[in-house]
Amino acid sequence: MKNKWNLIKLIAIPVSLLILAALFAACVQQTPSPTAIPPTAVPSTPTATPIPATASEKCLFCHGIENIAMMVGQEAVPVYVDITAYQQSKHGEVECVECHINIDPTPPHNANRIFGSWARFSLKDTDVNLSRNFYSVPAEACLACHDDAKYAAFSQSEHATIKDMKSNADGSPRAEITIKGSDGQDYHANENFDAKDCERCHINTNCGTCHWASTIKQKQEGNVLDLWTSYDKDSDAAKGAMTEFGMDWTVNVASHDFRSAEELTSSNDVCTACHIGYYQGDMSVSAIDLEGTGVRRHPQVQELALSAQRGIHEKMNLCTDCHMDIHEMVFQNSEHGARLGGATQCVNCHEEKAMTGETHKTVTCIACHDAELGVHLDDGMVYPMALKHNLEESWPSHNLTLEIQCTKCHFSGNEVGAPETVTEGDIHQ
Repeated sequence: MKNKWNLIKLIAIPVSLLILAALFAACVQQTPSPTAIPPTAVPSTPTATPIPATASEKCLFCHGIENIAMMVGQEAVPVYVDITAYQQSKHGEVECVECHINIDPTPPHNANRIFGSWARFSLKDTDVNLSRNFYSVPAEACLACHDDAKYAAFSQSEHATIKDMKSNADGSPRAEITIKGSDGQDYHANENFDAKDCERCHINTNCGTCHWASTIKQKQEGNVLDLWTSYDKDSDAAKGAMTEFGMDWTVNVASHDFRSAEELTSSNDVCTACHIGYYQGDMSVSAIDLEGTGVRRHPQVQELALSAQRGIHEKMNLCTDCHMDIHEMVFQNSEHGARLGGATQCVNCHEEKAMTGETHKTVTCIACHDAELGVHLDDGMVYPMALKHNLEESWPSHNLTLEIQCTKCHFSGNEVGAPETVTEGDIHQ
Protein backbone atom coordinates (compact mmCIF):
# COMPACT_ATOMS: atom_id res chain seq x y z
CA MET A 1 0.00 0.00 0.00
CA LYS A 2 2.93 2.32 0.74
CA ASN A 3 3.90 3.52 -2.76
CA LYS A 4 0.71 3.05 -4.70
CA TRP A 5 -0.36 6.68 -4.36
CA ASN A 6 2.52 7.64 -6.69
CA LEU A 7 1.82 4.92 -9.25
CA ILE A 8 -1.70 5.93 -10.32
CA LYS A 9 -2.24 9.24 -12.06
CA LEU A 10 -5.57 10.95 -12.53
CA ILE A 11 -6.91 10.12 -16.01
CA ALA A 12 -8.24 13.28 -17.58
CA ILE A 13 -11.25 11.84 -19.37
CA PRO A 14 -14.95 12.26 -18.59
CA VAL A 15 -15.32 8.71 -17.32
CA SER A 16 -12.77 9.30 -14.57
CA LEU A 17 -14.53 12.47 -13.51
CA LEU A 18 -17.79 10.57 -13.21
CA ILE A 19 -16.10 7.96 -11.01
CA LEU A 20 -14.62 10.65 -8.78
CA ALA A 21 -17.95 12.39 -8.49
CA ALA A 22 -19.75 9.19 -7.57
CA LEU A 23 -17.19 8.24 -4.91
CA PHE A 24 -17.20 11.71 -3.42
CA ALA A 25 -21.00 11.81 -3.34
CA ALA A 26 -21.00 8.51 -1.45
CA CYS A 27 -18.91 10.16 1.28
CA VAL A 28 -21.03 13.23 1.81
CA GLN A 29 -24.60 12.69 0.61
CA GLN A 30 -25.90 9.84 2.76
CA THR A 31 -28.89 10.18 5.07
CA PRO A 32 -27.97 10.01 8.79
CA SER A 33 -28.93 6.78 10.55
CA PRO A 34 -29.19 5.81 14.27
CA THR A 35 -25.86 3.95 14.16
CA ALA A 36 -23.73 6.06 11.85
CA ILE A 37 -23.63 9.64 10.63
CA PRO A 38 -21.99 10.54 7.31
CA PRO A 39 -18.73 12.47 7.29
CA THR A 40 -18.92 16.25 7.34
CA ALA A 41 -16.41 19.07 6.97
CA VAL A 42 -15.35 17.70 3.56
CA PRO A 43 -13.90 20.32 1.18
CA SER A 44 -16.49 21.32 -1.41
CA THR A 45 -14.07 20.87 -4.34
CA PRO A 46 -11.76 17.85 -4.20
CA THR A 47 -8.21 18.35 -5.34
CA ALA A 48 -6.61 16.10 -7.92
CA THR A 49 -6.48 12.73 -6.20
CA PRO A 50 -5.55 9.29 -7.58
CA ILE A 51 -8.44 7.00 -8.43
CA PRO A 52 -8.60 4.37 -5.65
CA ALA A 53 -7.33 0.93 -6.57
CA THR A 54 -6.86 -1.19 -3.44
CA ALA A 55 -9.42 -1.55 -0.67
CA SER A 56 -7.48 0.78 1.61
CA GLU A 57 -7.14 3.43 -1.07
CA LYS A 58 -10.90 3.37 -1.49
CA CYS A 59 -11.25 3.99 2.24
CA LEU A 60 -8.63 6.71 2.22
CA PHE A 61 -10.28 8.50 -0.68
CA CYS A 62 -12.65 9.89 1.95
CA HIS A 63 -10.81 9.22 5.21
CA GLY A 64 -7.65 10.78 3.79
CA ILE A 65 -9.29 14.22 3.63
CA GLU A 66 -7.71 16.12 6.49
CA ASN A 67 -10.79 17.82 7.94
CA ILE A 68 -13.20 14.93 7.58
CA ALA A 69 -15.39 14.31 10.64
CA MET A 70 -18.64 12.71 11.65
CA MET A 71 -21.24 14.29 13.86
CA VAL A 72 -21.88 12.38 17.10
CA GLY A 73 -24.66 14.20 18.85
CA GLN A 74 -23.54 17.83 18.77
CA GLU A 75 -19.86 16.96 18.50
CA ALA A 76 -17.73 16.65 15.37
CA VAL A 77 -15.55 13.57 15.84
CA PRO A 78 -12.52 13.31 13.52
CA VAL A 79 -12.26 10.26 11.27
CA TYR A 80 -9.26 11.45 9.26
CA VAL A 81 -6.47 8.92 8.71
CA ASP A 82 -3.02 10.34 7.97
CA ILE A 83 -1.68 8.04 5.25
CA THR A 84 1.96 8.82 6.06
CA ALA A 85 1.54 8.24 9.80
CA TYR A 86 -0.50 5.10 9.17
CA GLN A 87 2.13 3.63 6.84
CA GLN A 88 4.72 4.12 9.60
CA SER A 89 2.57 2.43 12.23
CA LYS A 90 2.69 -1.22 13.33
CA HIS A 91 -0.08 -2.09 10.88
CA GLY A 92 1.05 0.15 8.04
CA GLU A 93 1.01 -2.60 5.43
CA VAL A 94 -2.34 -4.06 6.49
CA GLU A 95 -5.45 -3.34 4.43
CA CYS A 96 -8.15 -1.43 6.35
CA VAL A 97 -10.75 -4.17 5.82
CA GLU A 98 -8.45 -6.81 7.32
CA CYS A 99 -9.08 -5.18 10.71
CA HIS A 100 -12.41 -3.48 10.05
CA ILE A 101 -14.16 -6.71 9.12
CA ASN A 102 -17.89 -7.07 8.53
CA ILE A 103 -18.21 -3.41 7.62
CA ASP A 104 -20.11 -2.11 4.63
CA PRO A 105 -17.44 -0.27 2.58
CA THR A 106 -20.02 2.16 1.21
CA PRO A 107 -20.65 5.23 3.41
CA PRO A 108 -22.29 5.78 5.82
CA HIS A 109 -21.18 2.22 6.64
CA ASN A 110 -22.78 -0.04 9.21
CA ALA A 111 -20.53 1.12 12.03
CA ASN A 112 -21.87 -0.23 15.30
CA ARG A 113 -21.67 1.67 18.57
CA ILE A 114 -19.72 -0.67 20.85
CA PHE A 115 -18.90 0.43 24.37
CA GLY A 116 -15.56 0.13 26.12
CA SER A 117 -13.37 2.84 24.63
CA TRP A 118 -14.90 6.02 26.01
CA ALA A 119 -15.11 4.02 29.22
CA ARG A 120 -17.42 5.27 31.99
CA PHE A 121 -18.44 8.46 30.21
CA SER A 122 -20.42 6.59 27.58
CA LEU A 123 -24.12 5.89 27.53
CA LYS A 124 -25.69 2.46 27.76
CA ASP A 125 -26.09 0.79 24.40
CA THR A 126 -29.83 0.65 25.06
CA ASP A 127 -29.92 4.45 24.75
CA VAL A 128 -30.96 5.79 21.36
CA ASN A 129 -28.62 8.79 21.68
CA LEU A 130 -25.26 8.69 20.01
CA SER A 131 -21.94 8.69 21.80
CA ARG A 132 -18.32 8.83 20.73
CA ASN A 133 -18.12 5.04 20.51
CA PHE A 134 -19.26 4.66 16.95
CA TYR A 135 -17.14 1.66 15.99
CA SER A 136 -14.43 -0.62 17.22
CA VAL A 137 -12.58 -3.60 15.80
CA PRO A 138 -13.67 -7.01 17.14
CA ALA A 139 -11.02 -9.29 18.59
CA GLU A 140 -11.53 -11.97 15.94
CA ALA A 141 -9.93 -9.60 13.45
CA CYS A 142 -6.88 -9.23 15.71
CA LEU A 143 -6.66 -12.98 16.28
CA ALA A 144 -6.59 -13.67 12.56
CA CYS A 145 -2.97 -12.44 12.59
CA HIS A 146 -2.06 -12.61 16.27
CA ASP A 147 -2.80 -16.30 16.49
CA ASP A 148 -0.42 -17.32 19.29
CA ALA A 149 -2.05 -19.30 22.09
CA LYS A 150 -1.58 -16.48 24.62
CA TYR A 151 -3.63 -14.10 22.48
CA ALA A 152 -6.37 -16.64 21.91
CA ALA A 153 -6.47 -17.19 25.69
CA PHE A 154 -7.66 -13.62 26.16
CA SER A 155 -11.12 -14.50 24.83
CA GLN A 156 -11.51 -16.87 27.80
CA SER A 157 -10.08 -14.47 30.36
CA GLU A 158 -11.94 -12.62 33.09
CA HIS A 159 -11.41 -9.34 31.27
CA ALA A 160 -13.21 -10.67 28.20
CA THR A 161 -15.92 -12.83 29.70
CA ILE A 162 -17.03 -10.40 32.43
CA LYS A 163 -16.69 -13.15 34.99
CA ASP A 164 -19.46 -13.47 37.57
CA MET A 165 -21.31 -10.46 36.20
CA LYS A 166 -23.52 -11.43 33.30
CA SER A 167 -23.99 -15.05 34.32
CA ASN A 168 -24.51 -17.06 37.46
CA ALA A 169 -22.18 -19.92 38.36
CA ASP A 170 -24.41 -22.37 36.46
CA GLY A 171 -24.27 -20.24 33.31
CA SER A 172 -27.80 -18.86 33.56
CA PRO A 173 -28.23 -15.11 32.99
CA ARG A 174 -27.95 -12.98 36.08
CA ALA A 175 -31.22 -11.36 37.11
CA GLU A 176 -32.40 -9.23 39.98
CA ILE A 177 -33.96 -11.28 42.77
CA THR A 178 -36.57 -9.98 45.19
CA ILE A 179 -36.23 -11.50 48.65
CA LYS A 180 -38.65 -11.13 51.55
CA GLY A 181 -36.54 -10.20 54.55
CA SER A 182 -37.00 -11.47 58.07
CA ASP A 183 -38.40 -8.03 58.87
CA GLY A 184 -41.16 -8.43 56.30
CA GLN A 185 -39.61 -5.93 53.86
CA ASP A 186 -38.73 -6.68 50.22
CA TYR A 187 -35.02 -6.52 49.33
CA HIS A 188 -33.26 -6.80 46.00
CA ALA A 189 -30.26 -9.08 45.62
CA ASN A 190 -28.18 -9.80 42.51
CA GLU A 191 -28.53 -7.49 39.54
CA ASN A 192 -29.88 -7.62 36.03
CA PHE A 193 -27.14 -6.96 33.50
CA ASP A 194 -29.33 -7.10 30.40
CA ALA A 195 -28.88 -3.33 30.08
CA LYS A 196 -25.25 -4.05 29.25
CA ASP A 197 -23.72 -1.59 31.67
CA CYS A 198 -20.72 -3.91 31.92
CA GLU A 199 -19.73 -3.47 28.27
CA ARG A 200 -19.05 0.20 28.91
CA CYS A 201 -15.75 -1.01 30.38
CA HIS A 202 -15.58 -4.77 29.71
CA ILE A 203 -15.62 -4.76 25.92
CA ASN A 204 -15.51 -8.50 25.77
CA THR A 205 -14.18 -8.99 22.24
CA ASN A 206 -11.95 -5.97 21.80
CA CYS A 207 -8.17 -6.05 22.17
CA GLY A 208 -8.10 -2.33 21.43
CA THR A 209 -9.57 -1.46 24.83
CA CYS A 210 -6.04 -1.76 26.23
CA HIS A 211 -3.83 -1.67 23.14
CA TRP A 212 -5.26 1.30 21.23
CA ALA A 213 -3.25 4.44 22.04
CA SER A 214 -6.15 6.43 23.46
CA THR A 215 -5.97 9.32 25.86
CA ILE A 216 -7.01 8.48 29.41
CA LYS A 217 -8.70 11.16 31.45
CA GLN A 218 -9.97 11.23 35.03
CA LYS A 219 -13.43 12.79 35.28
CA GLN A 220 -12.64 14.60 38.54
CA GLU A 221 -9.07 15.13 39.69
CA GLY A 222 -8.05 14.00 43.14
CA ASN A 223 -6.94 10.98 45.11
CA VAL A 224 -9.81 8.77 46.21
CA LEU A 225 -7.66 7.57 49.12
CA ASP A 226 -8.12 10.99 50.69
CA LEU A 227 -11.78 10.06 51.08
CA TRP A 228 -11.33 6.31 51.46
CA THR A 229 -12.87 5.99 54.93
CA SER A 230 -15.44 8.79 54.66
CA TYR A 231 -18.81 7.20 54.12
CA ASP A 232 -21.12 10.23 54.14
CA LYS A 233 -23.27 11.04 51.13
CA ASP A 234 -21.23 14.00 49.87
CA SER A 235 -17.88 12.23 49.94
CA ASP A 236 -19.44 9.20 48.26
CA ALA A 237 -20.40 11.41 45.32
CA ALA A 238 -16.91 12.91 45.19
CA LYS A 239 -15.27 9.50 45.30
CA GLY A 240 -17.53 8.28 42.53
CA ALA A 241 -16.35 11.06 40.24
CA MET A 242 -12.71 10.42 41.13
CA THR A 243 -13.04 6.80 40.10
CA GLU A 244 -14.44 7.54 36.64
CA PHE A 245 -11.96 7.50 33.79
CA GLY A 246 -12.60 7.84 30.08
CA MET A 247 -10.55 6.49 27.19
CA ASP A 248 -10.99 8.70 24.14
CA TRP A 249 -10.01 6.76 21.03
CA THR A 250 -10.78 9.50 18.53
CA VAL A 251 -7.57 11.47 19.13
CA ASN A 252 -5.57 8.57 17.69
CA VAL A 253 -7.55 7.88 14.53
CA ALA A 254 -5.15 9.83 12.30
CA SER A 255 -2.07 7.75 13.19
CA HIS A 256 -3.75 4.46 14.21
CA ASP A 257 -1.06 3.89 16.82
CA PHE A 258 -1.10 0.98 19.29
CA ARG A 259 0.35 0.47 22.76
CA SER A 260 3.02 -2.20 22.85
CA ALA A 261 3.45 -4.82 25.54
CA GLU A 262 6.40 -2.80 26.84
CA GLU A 263 4.23 0.29 27.28
CA LEU A 264 1.47 -1.62 29.03
CA THR A 265 3.86 -3.33 31.44
CA SER A 266 5.86 -0.23 32.37
CA SER A 267 2.93 1.78 33.66
CA ASN A 268 -0.36 1.26 35.49
CA ASP A 269 -2.13 3.97 33.49
CA VAL A 270 -4.38 1.64 31.50
CA CYS A 271 -5.06 -0.68 34.43
CA THR A 272 -5.92 2.27 36.68
CA ALA A 273 -8.68 3.44 34.33
CA CYS A 274 -10.74 0.43 35.44
CA HIS A 275 -9.12 -0.86 38.63
CA ILE A 276 -9.97 2.14 40.77
CA GLY A 277 -12.69 2.38 43.39
CA TYR A 278 -13.33 2.43 47.12
CA TYR A 279 -14.98 0.70 50.05
CA GLN A 280 -18.42 1.89 51.13
CA GLY A 281 -18.30 0.77 54.74
CA ASP A 282 -20.73 -1.66 56.35
CA MET A 283 -23.33 -2.56 53.74
CA SER A 284 -24.66 -5.59 55.59
CA VAL A 285 -28.35 -6.48 55.27
CA SER A 286 -29.00 -8.86 58.12
CA ALA A 287 -32.63 -9.38 57.13
CA ILE A 288 -31.53 -11.39 54.09
CA ASP A 289 -28.23 -12.67 55.50
CA LEU A 290 -25.96 -10.39 53.46
CA GLU A 291 -22.88 -9.54 55.50
CA GLY A 292 -19.86 -7.50 54.55
CA THR A 293 -18.24 -4.29 53.42
CA GLY A 294 -19.45 -2.69 50.21
CA VAL A 295 -16.98 -2.35 47.34
CA ARG A 296 -17.43 0.11 44.48
CA ARG A 297 -15.91 -0.90 41.16
CA HIS A 298 -12.43 -2.52 41.31
CA PRO A 299 -10.20 -0.63 43.78
CA GLN A 300 -7.07 -2.76 43.46
CA VAL A 301 -4.92 0.27 42.60
CA GLN A 302 -5.93 2.02 45.82
CA GLU A 303 -5.55 -1.21 47.77
CA LEU A 304 -2.03 -1.65 46.43
CA ALA A 305 -1.18 1.91 47.48
CA LEU A 306 -2.40 1.19 51.01
CA SER A 307 -0.32 -1.99 51.09
CA ALA A 308 2.77 -0.03 50.06
CA GLN A 309 2.17 2.41 52.92
CA ARG A 310 2.42 -0.57 55.26
CA GLY A 311 5.68 -1.67 53.66
CA ILE A 312 4.13 -4.44 51.55
CA HIS A 313 5.00 -4.57 47.85
CA GLU A 314 6.24 -0.98 47.98
CA LYS A 315 8.86 -1.85 45.35
CA MET A 316 6.44 -3.93 43.28
CA ASN A 317 3.93 -1.28 42.35
CA LEU A 318 3.21 -2.40 38.79
CA CYS A 319 0.26 -4.69 38.20
CA THR A 320 2.38 -6.77 35.86
CA ASP A 321 4.98 -7.42 38.56
CA CYS A 322 2.65 -10.22 39.64
CA HIS A 323 0.22 -10.55 36.75
CA MET A 324 2.84 -11.30 34.15
CA ASP A 325 0.50 -12.33 31.35
CA ILE A 326 -2.81 -10.52 31.52
CA HIS A 327 -4.02 -12.36 28.43
CA GLU A 328 -4.45 -15.36 30.69
CA MET A 329 -6.23 -13.63 33.58
CA VAL A 330 -8.55 -16.54 34.25
CA PHE A 331 -9.71 -17.80 37.62
CA GLN A 332 -6.95 -20.35 38.05
CA ASN A 333 -4.28 -17.81 37.08
CA SER A 334 -5.04 -15.44 39.94
CA GLU A 335 -4.60 -15.53 43.71
CA HIS A 336 -8.31 -16.23 43.74
CA GLY A 337 -7.53 -19.68 42.39
CA ALA A 338 -4.03 -20.01 43.75
CA ARG A 339 -4.71 -23.24 45.62
CA LEU A 340 -6.04 -24.72 42.39
CA GLY A 341 -2.70 -24.42 40.62
CA GLY A 342 -3.02 -20.93 39.16
CA ALA A 343 -0.11 -19.06 37.60
CA THR A 344 -0.24 -15.92 39.77
CA GLN A 345 0.29 -16.95 43.37
CA CYS A 346 1.74 -15.32 46.46
CA VAL A 347 4.07 -18.30 46.91
CA ASN A 348 5.69 -17.58 43.55
CA CYS A 349 7.72 -15.00 45.47
CA HIS A 350 7.04 -16.11 49.05
CA GLU A 351 7.96 -19.73 48.60
CA GLU A 352 8.89 -20.13 52.25
CA LYS A 353 5.32 -19.23 53.24
CA ALA A 354 3.68 -22.07 51.36
CA MET A 355 1.16 -23.97 53.47
CA THR A 356 2.57 -27.41 54.20
CA GLY A 357 0.14 -28.63 56.84
CA GLU A 358 -3.52 -29.55 56.87
CA THR A 359 -4.77 -26.93 59.33
CA HIS A 360 -5.09 -23.98 56.93
CA LYS A 361 -5.01 -25.75 53.57
CA THR A 362 -8.38 -24.24 52.62
CA VAL A 363 -7.43 -20.67 53.61
CA THR A 364 -6.11 -18.33 50.92
CA CYS A 365 -3.21 -16.01 51.72
CA ILE A 366 -5.34 -12.92 51.20
CA ALA A 367 -8.02 -14.22 53.57
CA CYS A 368 -5.57 -13.78 56.44
CA HIS A 369 -3.57 -10.86 55.09
CA ASP A 370 -6.40 -8.59 53.91
CA ALA A 371 -6.39 -5.49 56.13
CA GLU A 372 -10.11 -4.71 56.37
CA LEU A 373 -12.53 -7.29 55.01
CA GLY A 374 -14.13 -10.24 56.74
CA VAL A 375 -14.06 -13.74 55.27
CA HIS A 376 -16.42 -16.35 53.91
CA LEU A 377 -16.42 -19.74 52.23
CA ASP A 378 -16.48 -20.01 48.44
CA ASP A 379 -16.45 -23.52 47.01
CA GLY A 380 -14.74 -24.81 50.14
CA MET A 381 -12.05 -22.12 50.22
CA VAL A 382 -11.80 -19.15 52.61
CA TYR A 383 -11.53 -15.76 50.89
CA PRO A 384 -12.00 -12.11 51.84
CA MET A 385 -15.65 -11.16 51.55
CA ALA A 386 -17.16 -8.04 50.04
CA LEU A 387 -20.64 -6.91 49.07
CA LYS A 388 -20.69 -6.11 45.37
CA HIS A 389 -23.58 -6.12 42.91
CA ASN A 390 -25.85 -6.76 45.93
CA LEU A 391 -24.20 -10.12 46.54
CA GLU A 392 -21.54 -11.50 48.83
CA GLU A 393 -18.47 -12.02 46.67
CA SER A 394 -14.97 -13.36 47.18
CA TRP A 395 -12.78 -10.31 46.77
CA PRO A 396 -9.27 -10.47 45.23
CA SER A 397 -7.93 -8.04 47.80
CA HIS A 398 -4.69 -6.10 47.32
CA ASN A 399 -5.18 -4.20 50.60
CA LEU A 400 -2.70 -6.25 52.62
CA THR A 401 -1.16 -6.22 56.07
CA LEU A 402 1.44 -8.31 57.84
CA GLU A 403 -0.60 -8.23 61.04
CA ILE A 404 -2.90 -11.24 61.23
CA GLN A 405 -6.22 -11.15 63.06
CA CYS A 406 -7.12 -14.73 63.90
CA THR A 407 -10.51 -13.56 65.14
CA LYS A 408 -11.57 -13.04 61.53
CA CYS A 409 -12.29 -16.76 61.43
CA HIS A 410 -11.94 -17.97 64.98
CA PHE A 411 -15.01 -16.78 66.86
CA SER A 412 -18.19 -18.37 68.12
CA GLY A 413 -20.67 -19.12 65.37
CA ASN A 414 -18.31 -18.38 62.45
CA GLU A 415 -19.42 -19.61 59.03
CA VAL A 416 -16.09 -20.97 57.78
CA GLY A 417 -15.90 -23.95 60.12
CA ALA A 418 -12.98 -22.64 62.18
CA PRO A 419 -12.65 -23.63 65.86
CA GLU A 420 -13.48 -20.87 68.31
CA THR A 421 -10.16 -21.15 70.17
CA VAL A 422 -6.67 -21.06 68.69
CA THR A 423 -3.21 -22.04 69.82
CA GLU A 424 -0.06 -20.14 69.00
CA GLY A 425 2.15 -21.55 66.26
CA ASP A 426 3.38 -21.10 62.70
CA ILE A 427 0.24 -21.21 60.58
CA HIS A 428 2.27 -21.84 57.42
CA GLN A 429 3.24 -25.29 58.69
